[in-house]
Amino acid sequence: MTAWKEIPRDIQMPGNPRGVARGWRSIFLSGVLFHACGVLLGVSLVRGPYLGRPADDQVAVVWLTDVSADSRVDYAREGEAWETISSPAAVTRHVAVIGNLASGELYRYRVWSGGALLGLESTFRAPRSSRETRFRFGVIGDTAGVEVPMRIAGRLAESDVDFVLHTGDVVYPSGAQKNYDDEFFIPFSRLVREAPILPTIGNHDAMTDRGAPLLANFVMPVNEATGESRFFALRHANVLFVCLDVESSAFGAGSAQYEWLLRTLRGSEEPWKIVYFHAPPYSSASPNRVARLILSPLFERYGADVVFSGHEHLYERTHPIRDFVSTGPGVVYVTEGGGGASLTPEFHQQDNSAYVSSRVGYVEVEIDGSRLILSAREPDGSVFDSVILEKPEDVPPRLRLVVTPARAPSRSLLVPR
Repeated sequence: MTAWKEIPRDIQMPGNPRGVARGWRSIFLSGVLFHACGVLLGVSLVRGPYLGRPADDQVAVVWLTDVSADSRVDYAREGEAWETISSPAAVTRHVAVIGNLASGELYRYRVWSGGALLGLESTFRAPRSSRETRFRFGVIGDTAGVEVPMRIAGRLAESDVDFVLHTGDVVYPSGAQKNYDDEFFIPFSRLVREAPILPTIGNHDAMTDRGAPLLANFVMPVNEATGESRFFALRHANVLFVCLDVESSAFGAGSAQYEWLLRTLRGSEEPWKIVYFHAPPYSSASPNRVARLILSPLFERYGADVVFSGHEHLYERTHPIRDFVSTGPGVVYVTEGGGGASLTPEFHQQDNSAYVSSRVGYVEVEIDGSRLILSAREPDGSVFDSVILEKPEDVPPRLRLVVTPARAPSRSLLVPR
């Protein structure tokens, strides 16, 4: 059987092979110099570069310019010569998709338009094939403001995550296109240059044209059911990631999304299955009971291990839940909505809740073969909740909680039931 174990607070993940982070001031000044160079040549960088993930084996490099121009990306493995992909088409939104990458290798890259080198040279981690079994990803949600997102972005970049899942409500108050730079791409500028961020649609995102700005700003896989990225699956190393849309798309039995989810989970051979969407099925604040009734039985039937959500501006981790109760093996639900939005002022801790705290922060997850290490962290990187999921290969992928880290943090708001 699988088992959850507590990680000591002082455990830190391995170091960052990308080196010590540069300060925000030096990054900003360097960006200004590159920006000025582009202006002299008639092309100015408006946003980016930043990364997307259009397919299991591809990385997209995206940047925006003030005038239409051609597109060119140079990229290379560390210590090797540059390779180049280019397009003569004159556009203001440049999307260069890079494939045929060496699994898990670190690449450096730089972008050009109108003959000008734009932005900072940066790095990305190539997608990992199924032969690889160790990597790290991040989870953030309900991002708002500048200070908290910027601190979280810096920590995740230093942690060398392959990519980041966003549990929704990317831009407040209504997901409008005009707010994306100030509310997201500026505070997250360092992170998005080095790791793709893959968001699900939140209720605030859906307020503007059913989330159309979110879909226009991020490059993510598309599903074969609707040809959109409102919901999608991504296979990375030994994990299947499933992003669902419970805010702008139907997900009941018989819907395109429901039938697609059935096919996707049934057809998966990956040992780990991670699902994420916005409103949590289980919560000590306001659960999405419709999603609980419709989707949770599918997660249990087809071996989902962890389900991430946001919406509630707090952090919460449940005991393993099966058949709507936490009495044995099941699915663990994690709410990460502490990305900077006003914290949930009150909640009532439920019996199925292993840990809940109204606080800002983020989550890091490391997959290491048959182990999943989850660490909930403060914006400064310190750990306040942590568990290990072990999955021996000769048993079904079910969860059994052995040790419950039942520490009540000093800043928790626990309202008696």
